[in-house]
Amino acid sequence: MVPGAAARATDVGLALDLESAILRLPAAARAVFGPAHPQLTRTINNLAVVLKDKGDLPGATVSLERALRIEPKNPLLWLEMGRLRMDQRNYLQAENMGRKALSMSVGDDSTQSAAWRLIADSLRARDRNPEAEEAMDRARAL
Repeated sequence: MVPGAAARATDVGLALDLESAILRLPAAARAVFGPAHPQLTRTINNLAVVLKDKGDLPGATVSLERALRIEPKNPLLWLEMGRLRMDQRNYLQAENMGRKALSMSVGDDSTQSAAWRLIADSLRARDRNPEAEEAMDRARAL
């Protein structure tokens, strides 16, 4: 046996077990919390973040879309979907999701600031720098 091969095989096995457990999280959360409980949305969002970090952007998209079906008025989910769209280089959709989050977060300066930053990033990615700077000024003002 190659030195370290057993350790690498164990690491791969643990990674596969973790991935399998992560993919079962939404069903487990649904069983524990019920189909419309906010904890279910958080669990699905967490799954989306893990999938995105692993480079599985399609899987992250499916998870966030599921969370948005459960809680469509949650501006933080729209922000996360907008960040995912930025990672997918779909800058126009990212801006639209930032604007949607902005409209849903009236009175929440922190979320509004994050939405303006997302909008600024999407504008900057499309070389609309004067508009991006204006959006960043709005984010900083909050």
